[in-house]
Amino acid sequence: MGLREKHKLERRERILAAAQELIRSTGSVGLSMRALAEKAEVSLATPYNLFGSKGAVLAELGLAVLKKLEREMDAIRSRDPVEDILHIAELGANTYGSDPRFYRVLMSVLTASARGLHDDAISGGSMRLWQRPVEAAIGAGLLREDADSEFVARDLVITFLGVLDLWVRGVLDGDAMRVHILYAFTLALLGLATEASRPRLLRHYHRLQRQLPREIRVVENGSRPRNGGKARLRRVRAPRPAQSGLHLSETKFG
Repeated sequence: MGLREKHKLERRERILAAAQELIRSTGSVGLSMRALAEKAEVSLATPYNLFGSKGAVLAELGLAVLKKLEREMDAIRSRDPVEDILHIAELGANTYGSDPRFYRVLMSVLTASARGLHDDAISGGSMRLWQRPVEAAIGAGLLREDADSEFVARDLVITFLGVLDLWVRGVLDGDAMRVHILYAFTLALLGLATEASRPRLLRHYHRLQRQLPREIRVVENGSRPRNGGKARLRRVRAPRPAQSGLHLSETKFG
């Protein structure tokens, strides 16, 4: 990489860091390109030249988590791709949950935007992130050989984004988001598990089920409160499972 490209990359990183700090400090994405340039200590033209628009800056911030997960997946040297799937899912949940003031604001805008999480660039990247370990798990005999890796990866993406949306709207706290994502992923993988992976997945299933919150908060008006107001919440208590002689560990799938 030449010196010019290094300087360009450094300016991009400064602008993204400035945008993140402004969103976190103000609790809003209503930052101007002028404020962004001043915060990053660059000329007003620089954010436009490097990103084109404020929306592109926000989209790049959203992509940053995916890029982090891709780097982690590339660095993994595990021999168990099923465990890799759960590890990356947990890392993603923890990344969002570690900075709720920033990510809740950012993701609420991105998921409602035409350039949001569902556009081809981001969703396609998410699909590829999960499809690779799913294919590896099928090849290793840990998931059924008739499983379609693309469909499985798509379902995992939908699951992750669905739980993430509940966290963004304040229905789940960070720990509940993590447990719900891992529990849902485990259930999905159990449906495709072979005898080689079922015992470990069942251990995850029982552990995660014990960690699930019995109560969740539901926002009455279906949206996050505005202007710092308090949302009207009601608690929904999940029913305790009926006692029966059948246990999941005794059930055969497929």
